[in-house]
Amino acid sequence: MTETLVREPLAHPPLGVDVPEIRPTLESAVAKKTRGGLIAGAAVVGAAAGLVAAASTPTAMTAAVIATGAVTALAANWSTCGMSVAGVVAAPKQPGRRGSSTPIRRLGWHALGSLATGIPTGALFGALGALVTGSVPWAWMLAAWGVIALGYGLHELGMITLPTPMRRQQLPRHLRRTMAPWKVSLLFGALIGPGFMIFIRSSAYYLLVLGVIASGSPVLGAAMFATVSLGRCMPSVLAILHTRRGGSMPGFLSAMCVVDRRVQTLTGGVLIALAAFALAALV
Repeated sequence: MTETLVREPLAHPPLGVDVPEIRPTLESAVAKKTRGGLIAGAAVVGAAAGLVAAASTPTAMTAAVIATGAVTALAANWSTCGMSVAGVVAAPKQPGRRGSSTPIRRLGWHALGSLATGIPTGALFGALGALVTGSVPWAWMLAAWGVIALGYGLHELGMITLPTPMRRQQLPRHLRRTMAPWKVSLLFGALIGPGFMIFIRSSAYYLLVLGVIASGSPVLGAAMFATVSLGRCMPSVLAILHTRRGGSMPGFLSAMCVVDRRVQTLTGGVLIALAAFALAALV
């Protein structure tokens, strides 16, 4: 199946159930030698940036959080949850279904739901951090964050295995058959917004949460979770563009499963670079 997907990414029929195994393995998608080279290159670039910037530890922490928010917005998308959302938002409305929504309207409802729960979640993490981090030196927090980022960067690249705590549950598929499409889009967005209420696709999310808490800034937390909420609309945006150009949803699913491992590799490289940046900023 993996080999077929890599060579012919649009070749399988519609899926009646979620099949996580359809995604190619990391080893088959990106050679280990390539990943090893990426680790070395990312570490050099990140360390050089940290030394050249010579930023204070609070500034370095903020920069790391912003970069992690950006990569989380990209990397957290390509699970079967994300594809389920894209199927609801982008697919043409079936005859007999209630409502008169269009893909663009459903995309708006989905974004609204995600922002409505994501922004308060980020602000709450920042506020909790403000209560507990004042007594911890910035250098200690940045050093700890850098070490954890290094570990999860290697984890994303398949070099080591670290714990990935999460609520291992996909979005409730039955709602797609019982509610109007715009309501499903809104609800799916609300469930996805906080990040921890469903399957966590990328470990970059953990680094984002830790960074927001370390920053102790509700404003930064709200801004970063808003960024992730909007980023997680990406599968739906791409699915709308794909179907408007004549493509099929099964074809889109297959293509995105192939893309996913490249995104995972990129995420690992970014986390390695950010770890090196954070640790170099302490010098």
